[in-house]
Amino acid sequence: MNTVDLEKYSDLLAQNARKASKKIRTLSAETRSKVLARVAELLRASKPEILAANKLDTDAAQGKISDSMLDRLTLNDARIESMAKGAEEIAAFADPLNKVLEARELKNGIKISRVAVPIGSVFFIFESRPNVTIDGACLCFKAGNAVILRGGKESINSAKCLADIFRKALTENGVDEDAVQLVTESSHDLVSMLLQRNDCIDLVIPRGGERLIRAVVDQSKIPVIKHFNGICHVYVDKSADIAKAENILINAKTQRTGVCNAMECVLFDKALPSSDVKRLVEALTSRGVELFGNADAQKRLEGIANVTDIGDEANYHTEYLALKASVKFVENVEEAADHIEKYSSRHTEAVVSEDTSVQDYFVANVDSSSVMVNASTRFADGGEYSLGAEVGISTDKLHARGPMGVESLCTYKWVLRGEGQVRG
Repeated sequence: MNTVDLEKYSDLLAQNARKASKKIRTLSAETRSKVLARVAELLRASKPEILAANKLDTDAAQGKISDSMLDRLTLNDARIESMAKGAEEIAAFADPLNKVLEARELKNGIKISRVAVPIGSVFFIFESRPNVTIDGACLCFKAGNAVILRGGKESINSAKCLADIFRKALTENGVDEDAVQLVTESSHDLVSMLLQRNDCIDLVIPRGGERLIRAVVDQSKIPVIKHFNGICHVYVDKSADIAKAENILINAKTQRTGVCNAMECVLFDKALPSSDVKRLVEALTSRGVELFGNADAQKRLEGIANVTDIGDEANYHTEYLALKASVKFVENVEEAADHIEKYSSRHTEAVVSEDTSVQDYFVANVDSSSVMVNASTRFADGGEYSLGAEVGISTDKLHARGPMGVESLCTYKWVLRGEGQVRG
């Protein structure tokens, strides 16, 4: 497309989203659930088509993207079934709309209530994870929002197939198919144009790497919910159950490395017995994890593991998304919390401790969207939180924080019911 065409296309997408949002915000909960249930049926019935489209994407991406990104791009029977189940779970959720969040009667007799309503239209930008096409569309639609989906160019065939399935379910149920639109052009100029359309689009949710999100924030005239990166920590206290700690560290770092809730830094209490430290470190290194640490960490782990010198400590700001992790020894939970305060991305942190006072201090003083006690950081996920799915994990504090499910895609309005009262 040339520049003029991009302008027309961006205007069409924006105007369609605004029109659709007005139509669907008053749809019944039953209709919205029926659409989502039909999406699940069509996903299962369309597996061959979905896998064929995905193969086009993965074949084209071979050798051009990292192994972790290729894993995110790849669909299989299990992941398609997971999308279908996610759609069914969201369909079965209680209606998040028209819920009375609070109500009272004023002194003048006016009855006032705060009621949950849709945000309106959402521009959802994500990278090469085609399943997010369905997750994002399901969550936005359940909350009564229209959505413009823009995935990574590597996933275009998969995303188009999945978006078409959703639009088919909408049409079959008499709903405007533009409630879900997929951007089929990869131009960055087009994204920039859409980011200026605060007349038609109410919220932008970018889901991807830090560079993508910063670019969106820099350009957007529309409010943006951000998730820059996932620099997640696990602090192992001197009171820790070492068997628990071992399982948590292995899971948090190695179960799936290319995700935002994987552990990127382990903090060891200096009072941990050396035998326990050895056991925990070898549990990681035996699974191929490369460690990066300061001079103190190198000295303490001499003879146990090779630790790469981090020099100016820049590694503490690094989201590896690989079999790599920073390591540091701290005096106590207070120093652990101070380290996290300085280097964390406010995503997810975990403490492994049997001391309730340590647990309580960690929970109270660590300012991240999710805080785990004796559990892996990998649980920071919409599905694991019984949200059905998520459009992302917000490290912002307004208006949503942590895994964003259906209720995070709602806002509210005040409704006042009177009998002719006027203000004096």
